[in-house]
Amino acid sequence: MSSPSLWWIDWSLHGRSMGKEAAGRFLLCFLAVSYFLAMLLSGGADRFLSGQYTITAILRIGVPDEEGTGIAGKVAELPPVREARYRTPEDAWKEFLEAYPGLESLRGARKNPLPGYVEIWLRPERMSEEGIADVRSALEPVSQVEKILSGQDVMPSLLRMKRWANALLWSGFALVCAVFLVILAMQEKTRAARLVPDVSFLVDRGVPGDRIAARRTAGAFVAGGIVALFATLVSCAALFLVSDLSFVREVVGQAQDLLDARFILPVCLFLLSATIFQ
Repeated sequence: MSSPSLWWIDWSLHGRSMGKEAAGRFLLCFLAVSYFLAMLLSGGADRFLSGQYTITAILRIGVPDEEGTGIAGKVAELPPVREARYRTPEDAWKEFLEAYPGLESLRGARKNPLPGYVEIWLRPERMSEEGIADVRSALEPVSQVEKILSGQDVMPSLLRMKRWANALLWSGFALVCAVFLVILAMQEKTRAARLVPDVSFLVDRGVPGDRIAARRTAGAFVAGGIVALFATLVSCAALFLVSDLSFVREVVGQAQDLLDARFILPVCLFLLSATIFQ
């Protein structure tokens, strides 16, 4: 038997069984990589919480819209901030009437009694006490800001719950990986037992046993890499297909974010790990 064929001895001798195992490994790898990519994009509960939580900087009455827009622009440049949007006093009045219809008389002939404000959303990865404190410390010296609403009374307990939720979600990922590894180990034992007669036959014919083992390992590494890469590509394609759904955007995020440089290394390490363990 030539050297290259030893790489695929499992497939050459038991192609049908290997095909079934490869299909099962693909499904498991697809599940694991989809879970992993979703956790990378969402940060667990971070993205959902950052989409629901806002810091509101209420400006003083009489602050011009140009200054309000400028404050929002400067706040948007802060590292923890994902978006900052200025709402004019007229916007605030319309929102007030939508929430409390029938109170138009409060305005009467007077000027708008409501001030403008800046609404601030944090980045998912900066959804923490430190991120909130950074934004507050940047806003407090601004003379045009009258009050900062950041939910200081409830945020510590909410962020604590977020950490527990993230720990639970990552534990779920660890469980998926553990099940994956157990199934891989069982499959490998089955393969080894199935190949004992064939390997013994080759050894009796003068083929070194360590050479057979090395070639099988190399072949398994290549095959595992192909399965892991294909599962990752399919998972990414699925994320791109469903990322337009509002629920996916709010909870997981946009699939385009996977192109961000900070995600490349974790994905490559996951692919390498999945390849090695297969």
